[in-house]
Amino acid sequence: MADVIMKHSKAVIALWLVVLVCALPFGIKSGDVLEYDMNSMSGSSTEASDGQAIIDEHFSNSIDLSEILVISYSSSEELAAAQAIFVEFQNLMDDKYGAKTTVSNYGTYSKGDPNVEGILMIAIANNEGESWDIAHETDNIRDLVKEAKSNASAAYPEAAGLTTYVTGNDAITYDTENSSMEDVSKVDPLSILLIFVLLGLFFYAVVTAVVPPAVVGMAYGIALAAVYAIGCLMGVYYITQTLILVSMLGAGCDYAIFIITRYRDERKKGLSHEDALKTAIMWGGEAVFTSGISVIIGFAALALCDFAMVRTMGIILAIGIAIALVAALTFIPSLLNLVKDKIFWPSNIESYKRVEDKVQNGGKLGVHGHLSKGSKRYFAWLSRNTHKHSKLIAIALVVLCIPGLYIFAESEDSADMISVMPDSESVDGLDLIMTQTDGGTIMPTYIVLEMNESIATVGSLSYGGMSIPYVIWNEHGLDPATMTGAVPTVMEMTKDINKNYEMIVGSISGLNSWQIMYMKMGSALMTTDPSTINQALYEQMPSAVKGYVGMILAIASGQVPTHIDPTAFDAPWNSYVVSGDPLTDPLTDPLTVANIIDGILNVGTGILSDDGQYVSVMVITTDKPMSADTMDFLAELRSDLHDGEESYDYVHRNIWSASYVAGTSASIDDMSKDIEDQFSMIRIVVAILLIVLLFFILGSYLTPIRSIITILLSVFLTVALTHVVFEGLMDTPVLFLIPIVLFVVLLGLGMDYEIFMTTKIRENKIKGMNNDEAIDNAIKEAGPVISLCALLMGGTFLTLVLANSSMLKELGFALGMGILIDGLLMVGYVSPALMHLMGDWSWKGPGFLTRRHGLNPDGSNMAVPAACGAAPADAERIGGETPVRAVPATPEEVAKYKQECYSEVAVRQDRIAALNAEVKTLTDNKRIGRLDEEGEKELEAKRSELKAEKESLREFQRKSREDLRSGKGQ
Repeated sequence: MADVIMKHSKAVIALWLVVLVCALPFGIKSGDVLEYDMNSMSGSSTEASDGQAIIDEHFSNSIDLSEILVISYSSSEELAAAQAIFVEFQNLMDDKYGAKTTVSNYGTYSKGDPNVEGILMIAIANNEGESWDIAHETDNIRDLVKEAKSNASAAYPEAAGLTTYVTGNDAITYDTENSSMEDVSKVDPLSILLIFVLLGLFFYAVVTAVVPPAVVGMAYGIALAAVYAIGCLMGVYYITQTLILVSMLGAGCDYAIFIITRYRDERKKGLSHEDALKTAIMWGGEAVFTSGISVIIGFAALALCDFAMVRTMGIILAIGIAIALVAALTFIPSLLNLVKDKIFWPSNIESYKRVEDKVQNGGKLGVHGHLSKGSKRYFAWLSRNTHKHSKLIAIALVVLCIPGLYIFAESEDSADMISVMPDSESVDGLDLIMTQTDGGTIMPTYIVLEMNESIATVGSLSYGGMSIPYVIWNEHGLDPATMTGAVPTVMEMTKDINKNYEMIVGSISGLNSWQIMYMKMGSALMTTDPSTINQALYEQMPSAVKGYVGMILAIASGQVPTHIDPTAFDAPWNSYVVSGDPLTDPLTDPLTVANIIDGILNVGTGILSDDGQYVSVMVITTDKPMSADTMDFLAELRSDLHDGEESYDYVHRNIWSASYVAGTSASIDDMSKDIEDQFSMIRIVVAILLIVLLFFILGSYLTPIRSIITILLSVFLTVALTHVVFEGLMDTPVLFLIPIVLFVVLLGLGMDYEIFMTTKIRENKIKGMNNDEAIDNAIKEAGPVISLCALLMGGTFLTLVLANSSMLKELGFALGMGILIDGLLMVGYVSPALMHLMGDWSWKGPGFLTRRHGLNPDGSNMAVPAACGAAPADAERIGGETPVRAVPATPEEVAKYKQECYSEVAVRQDRIAALNAEVKTLTDNKRIGRLDEEGEKELEAKRSELKAEKESLREFQRKSREDLRSGKGQ
């Protein structure tokens, strides 16, 4: 790979730019496919989704609360002004949208006297369905509200001062979309600035600070085309677009920095540009590739979830990381090959060497020098103390994890999506509704009953431009002789539910019969006088239907519908509509008052389906939708309906065949439970795949397991910290998605730093160091860049806490703190300490894998010179040149001499590896006939050079061993 990139660097860069140009037209349109309503991102069939599908298909008169105008008032005069605003607003909406919308008075609501203080709710129905996007008309509707207030204020001066909100599901969707775009405009520049500052301080170079985020930006532009393509097929939840940018910035910059840093370090050791770049690609590229694959596994595992929101998030994040990984492995080395050391402008390799010399030997230090000195001191201290106090660190980890695990186990996650919505007018309107009426008013829960057979004939009448429904019950719906059937049964069930759950159920609306209500009211009042009974029933009617019921009673009583007198409603329930009346319908049997009012109460309110086959009982909870109490109620309600021989389904199986609990709260409840269940399997799959990956990459039995355990501890600690901060300090519930996404994402992204550190330790082992020395050296050499990468990725995620959405804040905090805990604490302290305690057990593995890496199956080194700490049993395999300096006798000088041996062996082994790669490439070309005479000569020369290098290394090793034994130097 190194040879191909170095040979075709210009072509590689040109190919990336061509792909970017082709992807940009699609990437620009990625925002068009984003979804902002979590309910629209459902997955496999659930009870709630099946119930909602029945409502959508069979209930044409279900109440549409997609957009709601809420007007707050605090006096009877303000209520009159609010009614005037409604009339003006209705006219303005008719002028602008015509038949596309229907504006209707949804009634007044109040916790006290609605004539004195409360809210007027006005429903705005979308008559076009999915063919017209009313959500994006929200701003225009709000402008019409302002105009209506201005118009109404001419006759009602109080109108101008009334507070109004346009809310509802579509308005919330629109406000969430706008908030998301505002969040991106805040978070993106801050993330890039953070990266630029940290890279500038680390490399003390302008170009190096610009290149990684610029390359990631190119990769992100290509990834957006994938977002658009996938969104066209299945939709993409809006948070995904923000997460993919932050994830790619963090991970992509990590990969680029790791390769650039390795190249710089090799150049500082004296290697030529070509050798340094090959070493960076070979050793740094292996670590980056392994890390990238682990992240892709973590994200791709999300695609196993049935729910589209999580599935598309996983697919897109995995694609984004894959593009960033390929860019880091191809574009960055190609750019390095072309610009060489100019990438460190205005610094250069010589200036880096001068700074290091001043740090080691004393001299005047600038900003870069002080930073370098501080870094070296810290990581030297870290390497000493993780070795010296490894047991203490392990004990401290256990002590720290005990409270963290307790909080993790005891804390409860929330499904309350309202609490994490971004602040907006629609959310303020929602809050106002919940303060003035029952919390579930605009997001009711539905009990959908599938009847064994149709229970009624449903029709409609036309009067005054209105369509008025009617219902004629059959014997399955209501047998008048026995007063049995579906209607009284459902009425009794709703009464039981209201009684059993009176603390959480504010109101429940099921099937109603004017005949039954009329008879019960007559019994309660101990009268048979129709006027008295009708007036009492009329006063009990909900405001949404009261006007229609009054109109029917007035017509049946011979009154003018525009001037009704409730005290003179003298028509009994079974009185017929006389011939010639405006409500006459060409039926064989005339319609009664009960037939028409039952149509209003059952079909007009969306309780009875158009074919009489389904019933939708509407339950409005006192607490807000998706709250803990509401979710507990749903669980108990479902148990009452479905479980056991005493359940409603079993007892009334002769009336209905199935029941479903539906609605927004039920959908989120199903989603959260199903995702939790599915992630139990996904967690295991991710852990196993990562263990297998690390097993083959590292050739070790225990190190992959140890890596997974340390990352899991990071997850537990992070979840506990998130609960403490958001629930304990900010009084915001932690969404159920946070621990789930955190586990998978951190298992992938956090594995980056484990792999960077572990592969460096293994490289040191291969080059001859014993386990402790390999760990100490890795901390000193790889520790700074790993810490930088953790700060970059953790910092980019933490910028999300500035978002308006609480969901993004929680995700950003959890992922950012998780990365920092893993990259700085676990990888910096815990993993080295545990590997010191494990010794060579860290490297024990099957021989076919360990020998590939220059290790024995027991974890010991295969070919380490005795001069550099090899066991006596290895001495027969060791030889070499004369050492470069005399071997001192004191322990300190011997240790220093050994370190020089390691460095020399490492340089020679890198040179041999590079020559091996060149020989292999030339040999492959020869085998397929692509090698000319000049190439044949080059192949022979490279083979000779390789043989000489190997002999030189053996001689060096042998001489080093002899010099240490004899205590003599050159």
